[in-house]
Amino acid sequence: MNPANDFGTKAARARIYLVVAHALQHILAAALPVLLVFIRQEMNLSFTDMGVILAAGNLVAGVAQFPAGLLVDRLGAKNMLVGGYALTLGGLLMFAQAQTIPAMLIARMVSGLGNATFHPASFPEMAVASRPTGLSMGMALHNVGGNVGMSAGYFITGVLAASLGWRTSLAWMVYAGIALSVFFALTYPRLPAEDAVDQPADQDGQAKDDKVAAQSKGESRESLVGQWAPTIILAAAAALSGAFGWSITSFLPTFLTDTKGLTAVVAGAFSTIMLASGTLGSLIGGRAGDKFDRSQIVLLATIASTLLVVALAWAPVGSIGLAALLVLLGIGHSIPRPSMNAITAEIAPAGRSGGAFGLVFGAMSLGGSLASPLVGYIADIASMSTAFMVIGVCFLLHGIVIRRIYASRISPTSGSRSDTRSNREAAG
Repeated sequence: MNPANDFGTKAARARIYLVVAHALQHILAAALPVLLVFIRQEMNLSFTDMGVILAAGNLVAGVAQFPAGLLVDRLGAKNMLVGGYALTLGGLLMFAQAQTIPAMLIARMVSGLGNATFHPASFPEMAVASRPTGLSMGMALHNVGGNVGMSAGYFITGVLAASLGWRTSLAWMVYAGIALSVFFALTYPRLPAEDAVDQPADQDGQAKDDKVAAQSKGESRESLVGQWAPTIILAAAAALSGAFGWSITSFLPTFLTDTKGLTAVVAGAFSTIMLASGTLGSLIGGRAGDKFDRSQIVLLATIASTLLVVALAWAPVGSIGLAALLVLLGIGHSIPRPSMNAITAEIAPAGRSGGAFGLVFGAMSLGGSLASPLVGYIADIASMSTAFMVIGVCFLLHGIVIRRIYASRISPTSGSRSDTRSNREAAG
């Protein structure tokens, strides 16, 4: 079989598997924010207690993602994905049995260690599998899996916990995850090596394998610092994005019950509405990211999202208006993600895409882990609406930093896509 045709077939299968795996990972991630509504009542938790429980897993995931990404570059994506799922599911099963806050914190740390492997393994793999479809659109499809999983997870968890209790519902979700993980481990297609198929030119017009060969000739410590500098700056922006994203997804059900007077099940359904609309936002962002300046897309979407958070926190709206705001916020929040992930893949040092995604997503988790107790504390001393305002500002700063990276040409891909396209046409 022609290597290019073989790659195309396996890449299509891999994209489907990775999207489904991302959906499962986010279904499990969505469980805890909804369950905390029930756990808070059972254990009389404060908002700060809730933030600390959420932060425990995020903190471990944030610290471990960069080392996990380096291991992905050495051991392969599939091995790390399977091992990570085992830890995640094991930690959630421990959480379902926990009777005290310290036991919950330990369980969260175990599942956080497992979560640390997912993004550094899945996003580089998706970048390879997305060459036939376009990098931003491939990342968008991957994000769609996460959006669908998170939105479905809120609703599924709320319904199960209301009928079965939070411990039983979480245990059954873990058992379903184990079955799907075994299927994934047995049937996931191994992609051919990157040099086995024709490779598209990067934005400088040079093939990726040429870059690998050029950079492998005796790199000095200074050159390594230069290669990693754009990723480090991108990671700082990702921390701000994580502070926003984790806080919104973690506290939205509680925000809706506390400030809007909704029941836990209805709050879960409204959270589902917001996250489901993110599917459309990801597809819009993926299409736009392959056509326009990705940094402008990120900045404009973060400005719009911040304004929507202000309206969500303070505008006196009814149920229809609330649903409309959540739909728009879900779209606006998701539009920047494909561009952000595509930028990470583009600026990663050669042969270190797992480490680059680990660094960026690790910073995102650390931002979320720091923000969770802060949001809880602000909610305790002021209000949940005030806390949402703070995290909205974090998202706006994220967009500004991304735009500055491109504007000052720190990133090697900072040139506009239209200029690059014109240069290629002139050369051809």
